[in-house]
Amino acid sequence: MKEKCSGNWSPGLSDAEKATLFALAKDTLKWGVGGQRGDFDFSPYALTPLLKTTMATFVTLKIRGELRGCIGSLAPVDPLYRSVHDNAINAALRDPRFTPVRPEELARIEVDVSVLSPIRDIGSIAGFKLGQQGIILEKGRHRAVYLPEVATEQGWTVEETLSSLSMKAGLPPDAWREGARFKVFESVVIEDKD
Repeated sequence: MKEKCSGNWSPGLSDAEKATLFALAKDTLKWGVGGQRGDFDFSPYALTPLLKTTMATFVTLKIRGELRGCIGSLAPVDPLYRSVHDNAINAALRDPRFTPVRPEELARIEVDVSVLSPIRDIGSIAGFKLGQQGIILEKGRHRAVYLPEVATEQGWTVEETLSSLSMKAGLPPDAWREGARFKVFESVVIEDKD
């Protein structure tokens, strides 16, 4: 397992806990994409007190580095292990930008699990640290989010990030310049890489 921290925040997961979360995400994908019925069996996993702590997560799916699905929760509403399970299912089957993942794709799917810090408001965009923080844009009923690594992976400047984020929210590219509110967070990304 490899862990990438976007900033200074960490959920404090041990290597064994990271491995458990990753195994849970992969097994959930096989179970959900394979069309299993009934309840998922969590009993084989070592669910430590930290894994039962309420935290927000995102699960990102890629094939050969290309996004295949990404769903998460910004608010910590479920235990960490359950959040990863639910978001793995949602990323594979319910991301409206993509068709559902097919069983024959599973062998090629790369999985990243992001654990999010608490979210905080920033007074102005000057408080946003590109590459270190994820950002949420809110304007009226429009809202969009990018995880901390998105801008870095795309090679975007702050302005390019905010323009893209505005369009993701269904707004014009310059909508972020006036009347928008911003929130930021840090994350830890767990990958199956050495």
